[in-house]
Amino acid sequence: MSDGSGLPIFDVRCRVTIAEAGEYFSGRQKSGGKGPRIRAFETGTIEAFFDEIGEAGVTTAVSVSGNNPGLSIGKWKLAPRTTSNDLMAELQRKHWGKIVGVAGIDAGNTYHDALSEIRRCHALGLRAVFIEPGRSPGCNLDDRRLYPIYELCSELDMTLMPQTSGMLGAKSIDYANPVHLDQVAEDFPKLRIIAGHGCYPYVREAIVVAARRENIFMSPDSMLFDLGTEDWLKAVNSHHFGIGDQFLFGSAYPLIEIKPYVEKFLTLPWSDEVLPKILHKNALRAFKLDADPTFKEIYRA
Repeated sequence: MSDGSGLPIFDVRCRVTIAEAGEYFSGRQKSGGKGPRIRAFETGTIEAFFDEIGEAGVTTAVSVSGNNPGLSIGKWKLAPRTTSNDLMAELQRKHWGKIVGVAGIDAGNTYHDALSEIRRCHALGLRAVFIEPGRSPGCNLDDRRLYPIYELCSELDMTLMPQTSGMLGAKSIDYANPVHLDQVAEDFPKLRIIAGHGCYPYVREAIVVAARRENIFMSPDSMLFDLGTEDWLKAVNSHHFGIGDQFLFGSAYPLIEIKPYVEKFLTLPWSDEVLPKILHKNALRAFKLDADPTFKEIYRA
């Protein structure tokens, strides 16, 4: 077993902390004074962001920040997401190789017309789309209202990144059931899909769905150390039906402190064969960056 020392990390859920990105994550950190201490929020600069994730060993950050109305679930009151897609494109352009910007799309068309905004973001150079249909319009991932979004992402060769957590993803926990993603993958076989939060708590079902669908990638990120840790570890290490090629590293920073998370992740007994795949090789395929000269240089080892 390897401890991963020296391997570069491609973090598929690592949001920028600069002030211009809005207060969704900084606000959750400050809520009740119980959030983790994220040093980069103190100055709000991109340099502070790179310093903090760099200390943890993260080489590339995928900023899945988003644009969606808020949502109330029981005691939880989730604020709207309002990060500018133009900002995401600018950061990606300035820091290509270090940041992959993601188009935050309101699938319910409240903030913008979803299809028009996807086309605009694609023209800006963004190569991935983040949606939270459990918030807006308030439906499951295989709802036919979302199919024009999937069709367009497939046509434009953009990676789809739906939020798939049953904890705070929608009014019903069934929203996270990967059976919905399974249907989407069947109907759009060329669409690359990254399941953010790994369909928690449907861990075993998520493993099976990703193992049988080459176009579904699982990023349990912050949920990895909740229920199901041993299931993920056993499945990935045994390469269960190919799941070792579909599992991605994600941290969910800045909702967690990134360096302790990376250290904890690397203490898990991952096999030597699978560790480079889950730390960066699979992510390069998921975003279709494995042939990009900049990323080939960064991850050449």
